[in-house]
Amino acid sequence: MAESTRVEAPLSGYRWVVMGAWMLSGVSGFMVLSTLGVLLPSVSRDLDLSPAQQGLLGSAAFWGNIALAIPLSWLTSRFRPKLLTTITLIVGTSFLFLQGFATTFMMLLLGRLAFGISIIARQPARAILTQQWFPSREVVMVNSLANVLFGIVVGGGLIVSPMILSALGDNWRGTLFTFGGLFILLTILWTVLGRERNPENISSGTMGERSGRDVTLDLGVLRGGLGYRDLWVGGFGFVGATLAWAAFLSFFPTLMLNTYGVPLGWSGGILALGIFMGGLSGLGMGYLAMTRNWGRGILLLGGFLMTGTYLGMTTTSSIPLLLVLSFINGIAWGFWPILFTVPFHLPGIRPRELSVAVAFTMMATSIGTALGPLLTGFLQTGLGDLRHALLIVSLAPLSLLVAGWLLRLRGQPEEVTTPNLSQPASQEAGSD
Repeated sequence: MAESTRVEAPLSGYRWVVMGAWMLSGVSGFMVLSTLGVLLPSVSRDLDLSPAQQGLLGSAAFWGNIALAIPLSWLTSRFRPKLLTTITLIVGTSFLFLQGFATTFMMLLLGRLAFGISIIARQPARAILTQQWFPSREVVMVNSLANVLFGIVVGGGLIVSPMILSALGDNWRGTLFTFGGLFILLTILWTVLGRERNPENISSGTMGERSGRDVTLDLGVLRGGLGYRDLWVGGFGFVGATLAWAAFLSFFPTLMLNTYGVPLGWSGGILALGIFMGGLSGLGMGYLAMTRNWGRGILLLGGFLMTGTYLGMTTTSSIPLLLVLSFINGIAWGFWPILFTVPFHLPGIRPRELSVAVAFTMMATSIGTALGPLLTGFLQTGLGDLRHALLIVSLAPLSLLVAGWLLRLRGQPEEVTTPNLSQPASQEAGSD
């Protein structure tokens, strides 16, 4: 099997600045999406939303990801990562302000949909920058640090957003405008700090190879990027885990407020604790998976713990117990870097194929995050009880048991032997 060429030139410490600036913009987008649950009671009162409409609103940001993740990655991976990141940040900021000005449910829905598309369109830049700046042995650590940053920023957003909402007199529009101001600053930060390394190596095949081909016709990129069994298995694991996560982000504050009388500030803090611990846990779990070959055990344990803690969080109003359950739930989320690193270690995969594979992984997470609020909203309508709806979706993380059982994980990237379903990616991309 042909090996994909990776640039292993002398490393620069500036690589962490570049990826840090990019990741900060990336996780801030998910922070905005994650805080909807805190804003939802205010939004629902203002726009008179039904439970089904609340579910649609919670899932809307991820519809475009499901439909467009792979086509967008195929198209946008041809662009320079700095330019792509800058453009998508500007577009995302514009639609964030549009949501704040929304006067109807449909306008708000379309604003969240477009904002979600801007996030997924940015993802190929991450894959290309990772290959430009980091050797393969560091990829799992890069993803682990991204998990830590995700926990800090998203968790911090869940803590701060109730404060902003309260300070603005329960004004959800003003809260969104505040987020829009943050994105203006992030765009400026990326413009100043973002750099590329060996940008001439971005091509439809191996870095530096086939640069003169018409990449718009290179369907081998799609076949090569999607032809791995482990990619699909990992995606299935993500679907169930993110389904339950998104359902709780959207509806847990409402459940606590309306059923148990728990204030939004406490609900946001409880959710934030789990997300923050998930970031820290991912750093440790990623290291253990890389050095001790514990990836499978981490996935299996994570599936059991997540299911159990979500069930517990649905059935109690005890703040101390909820904090303990959220803490354990966050530890279970340490599996994230293990599954997200799968595309980077597929043998023979090329830069643009990697963009497609990463987009597929993001699409899998989007399927879960879109289905979670949507399913919960319709289950609440049918059952007449939000608690029962959340009990049902709490079982979704059992998909991690399937992923843990079927994935062929190794402790070191070089030992991964996952075959392509049809042919090696390096052959597939060049077959047409």
